[in-house]
Amino acid sequence: MNLDLRPLTVSEFLDRTFSVYRHRFLLFVALMAPQAVLSLIAALIWGWATASLQTKADFDPANLVGLIIGAVVGAVIFTFVHWVLYVLGVGATAAAVSDLYGHMTPDVGTAFTASSRRLGPLLWLTFLMAVRLAGVLAACAVVPGFLLGAAGIMSLVDPSSPEPPAVLAVLGLGFLVVAIGFGMLIVIFMGLRYAVAIPSVMLEPIGGREAIRRSVRLTRGLLGRAFLLMICAAVVGYAAMMVLQVPFIVGTLVVGPETRAGFWLNMTGIATGAAGQTLTAPIMAVGVVVLYFEARVRHEALDLQVMTDALALPPPPPAPAPGFAVAPPPVAH
Repeated sequence: MNLDLRPLTVSEFLDRTFSVYRHRFLLFVALMAPQAVLSLIAALIWGWATASLQTKADFDPANLVGLIIGAVVGAVIFTFVHWVLYVLGVGATAAAVSDLYGHMTPDVGTAFTASSRRLGPLLWLTFLMAVRLAGVLAACAVVPGFLLGAAGIMSLVDPSSPEPPAVLAVLGLGFLVVAIGFGMLIVIFMGLRYAVAIPSVMLEPIGGREAIRRSVRLTRGLLGRAFLLMICAAVVGYAAMMVLQVPFIVGTLVVGPETRAGFWLNMTGIATGAAGQTLTAPIMAVGVVVLYFEARVRHEALDLQVMTDALALPPPPPAPAPGFAVAPPPVAH
């Protein structure tokens, strides 16, 4: 496929994203599969454990503390490993799409090798992004948390006058609803500005902080495309879930989650859900790389730079005439 460097319209941007995804479908699915397989294993273990607890009549509540500790430790390990595998997958996807723009043939091994070399900066970048987004949500919860906490303290100090705590509780809940909506809008806006940070740190010799600043500069005027890409990827993922997983969820509810048939329907639904995630997750990862090159073309004239560099290269030496071999170098005596 011909991935020329030129400014794209909105429809051309989406068409190129889905064309790249479609033409190299198996490659991108393989690159994003490790984290999906880990999610599948964890979901199956969790489904089996919860089903066992529901059907086990002689469960000893004294073992609950041990189960909670084991679940917390397992969740921490799963989160870390899933984070590393996801970062490797999106980094490898960025490397593969970059190879396609360079008219090279990408493969799984080369893409993962390139991603592993930039694993440290990729992990640092995603950590910084997560901290910033979580900080926004935490800041939005300060006022509602203060009001709800004050209502709780007042009700404990003076239980005989319930009206002031009730008023503060209502105000706190109202502010909480508004804060959640406002915080989500800010998080989405920040996420759109950080859209090309991963391709930036993957394809350029920069660190996490500089990649965030660079993404903010590159996405100026292109936030609408990033938002449209997010919506399209979400719709495709939701459609895949509806087709592949929801029928088994409905079947589980019909026959009863506590039955043997319900257990296997639930497990099958978990497996098909993981399959849907594996099939649709590359769309967003491919799209942000296409957006990265589009932003560089528009803001930095990357197409002209590549053309100038190609013209500045010295011409290759002429091929020898047919029937004549190239003379070997002289041997020193």
